[in-house]
Amino acid sequence: MALSDTKLRSLLGKSQDSRTELTDGDGLSARVSPKGSIAFQFRYRWNGQPQRLTIGKYPAMLLKDARVLVGELRLMYDRGDDPRNYFSPAGATKELTLSECIDRWRQDYVHTQLRPKTAALYEAVAVRIIRDEFPGRPIDTINVREWMDYFTEQERVNSKRARTLFVQTKSAINWCIRRQLINGSSLMKISPKDIGTRADRGERVFTYTELARIWVAIEQSRATTPNKLLHQMSMLWGCRNTELRESVSREFDMHDLIWTVPGERSKTKSAIRRPIFDQIKPMLERLMDAYGDVLFPGQRLSEPMTIAAANRFIIRLREGMDLGYWRAHDFRRSLSTRLSEEGIAPHVTEKMLGHELGGVMAVYNKHDWLKEQKEAYELHADKIFWHIKNLK
Repeated sequence: MALSDTKLRSLLGKSQDSRTELTDGDGLSARVSPKGSIAFQFRYRWNGQPQRLTIGKYPAMLLKDARVLVGELRLMYDRGDDPRNYFSPAGATKELTLSECIDRWRQDYVHTQLRPKTAALYEAVAVRIIRDEFPGRPIDTINVREWMDYFTEQERVNSKRARTLFVQTKSAINWCIRRQLINGSSLMKISPKDIGTRADRGERVFTYTELARIWVAIEQSRATTPNKLLHQMSMLWGCRNTELRESVSREFDMHDLIWTVPGERSKTKSAIRRPIFDQIKPMLERLMDAYGDVLFPGQRLSEPMTIAAANRFIIRLREGMDLGYWRAHDFRRSLSTRLSEEGIAPHVTEKMLGHELGGVMAVYNKHDWLKEQKEAYELHADKIFWHIKNLK
């Protein structure tokens, strides 16, 4: 039976008659001592002999993190590398300072596994602000009170930024714990809700009448044709700005009518497939005929327009309307919400947005539901165009 946090919490710190072992999957198990101490272990065979590798203790290491680490160890094992080398003395130390932790996290995770824009966000907050705090002190000597005092000072400067800074710092330290670079940190005892306030999340969902008004305002503006079509097509497709703005003609299969966003321009790092449906096809053909390979050129026809240019257009458009504050990104939420109201299945709208499906479906189901996507896109476009015709 698979492990669960509920089961582990029920055993933690509880005395029992003997040592027990609970198995999970991929060689992960949890060994519970008679005093209720819980250690995660990775079991495998090496040179024909059974091996048992302790990878962390609960709750300093959470179950989800243990599963991630075991996945990495399993990859090493499959490559023919002994998983014990993961914790080699050359790469591990129990005396890292905060700055050393941040540096290892930056080098081996932020700038190797994250998209450049995400890495830049971490650099601008966690790295720039907190890296040089508590100089020279091993991270496991910084107590909860000191952490709270530090983040309280940050709250006085900017409450929302303080929450973001805490979350990023905790992520960095947790990464170091999972890789056995440090034993633990008292920071893990603090919850995000204890620090600052959460950054605003988008909540705007347009009505079809509002979408129609924005469409007409775009059409009547003095913007360039690529800028107009970029935002109108984003409204219809519900795609991210960069996915469409940086697209080139070869990504659009006009025979099978499929647009494939390459993984390097996808937030999930996986290719996204969307249908080229009836209402959007003429707009796409117009761009191909006029501009060639780069469909949404900026000042130079050989380069796509910048995000700054696209955003400036939306700001000017918004200032001339009485719809309050909104962003082009709200087109995505509006598409998903309005189509859900029309009975479109969640897995279809998630694919339309370019999201990864959750749970078992993410592992085993690679279907794109292009037929269902096409029907949903056509319904969405029909409703927008109907409201445009009926604007007074």
